[in-house]
Amino acid sequence: MNKRDLSYLPGCLSAVTRAQLLSIIGQCFEGIEPEAYFAYYFEQDGPIIRRLRLYYTQAGELAGYCLLTFDDSHQAFCVIGASAGFLPQFRGKNNTFSFSILEVTKAYLRRPWRTLIYADTMLSPAMFRAMAKNIATVYPTATGSSTESQLYQVLNPTGLESDVNGMLCLKLVGRKTRYSAAEVAQFKASNKAEIAHYCTVNPNFDEGVALLAVIPVTLRQLLATAWKQLKNLF
Repeated sequence: MNKRDLSYLPGCLSAVTRAQLLSIIGQCFEGIEPEAYFAYYFEQDGPIIRRLRLYYTQAGELAGYCLLTFDDSHQAFCVIGASAGFLPQFRGKNNTFSFSILEVTKAYLRRPWRTLIYADTMLSPAMFRAMAKNIATVYPTATGSSTESQLYQVLNPTGLESDVNGMLCLKLVGRKTRYSAAEVAQFKASNKAEIAHYCTVNPNFDEGVALLAVIPVTLRQLLATAWKQLKNLF
């Protein structure tokens, strides 16, 4: 697919691209109004930097997007959020990882003294797997830790507690990914470690409950992730 990267600002997209983007959002999620979703993720006020990658087919049709938000409204840390969506035939191809790791690494290198925390409400087991199989450490881990628990208390104080690990790592978001009953069953029966872990911690993902995936962005994390990528090549 062809790609276009930009720093998103209100009004920077053409009317055609914006309409295509709203169509993709509507096809990806149930329980949302695309315009309201777009306003929340793309145009919410505050000290937020947005980086956007648009994915196009060879024919020039918009096939998907990945938006990263860098929210500096917290004194102690910068929270990195994400939103992504693709037309059905382009899903499950790990399209967003390279863009996400590039932009997060650039943000770290620009301000290595600033604490960065990637925190994404994930409604999709497949999206969690795409991150967990490529990143060195993604919370919640299978074993859990006091560090994870403390982070969730700060990032998700009004969230839902998982019956499995006792942490506030779940969040009722009022929307869900458009999965068929067969796809949901396939996820819940999967023997892939990352998907099985996701479904164990968040069995109600098909009912509008998201898993808050948290990734501390540190030099150690970036180096360990680079090493993991190298090992995945062999």
